[in-house]
Amino acid sequence: MAFNTAYLLKSRFGSPDYTEGFDEIKISMEIDWEDGVDRGKIEISDNYSKKEVNTDDKDLYMFGFRPQFGFHLRPYHPNRKNLIGPMCNGMIAEVNYTITSQLEKMVGYPIGKYISVHDRYETQEMYDALCR
Repeated sequence: MAFNTAYLLKSRFGSPDYTEGFDEIKISMEIDWEDGVDRGKIEISDNYSKKEVNTDDKDLYMFGFRPQFGFHLRPYHPNRKNLIGPMCNGMIAEVNYTITSQLEKMVGYPIGKYISVHDRYETQEMYDALCR
């Protein structure tokens, strides 16, 4: 396994949406700091094995961070018009320790190796109906 990839796991009630057909995803070294505080980006040394990343790859994901929820992975380019998301859908990624240890240093608290994948998109009407 390359250091910038993560195996996908489906939780008991999970159902893949955007990750359908993937056993593994590639991780961009960028982080979307959704709170507006830039804490940097992930660095992987050149002597570690990495998969080539093209920003057009459908299996490319990036980290998102919200202080109240922590880290999650979301598609780099969702390409989902008129849909809202990404949202959690019961998919989990097993992320390499090299990456999680850097994430820990950025936020100042422990990060587990299992990080939720937000790969579900839905219409506004569906979202409103499910949130009642």
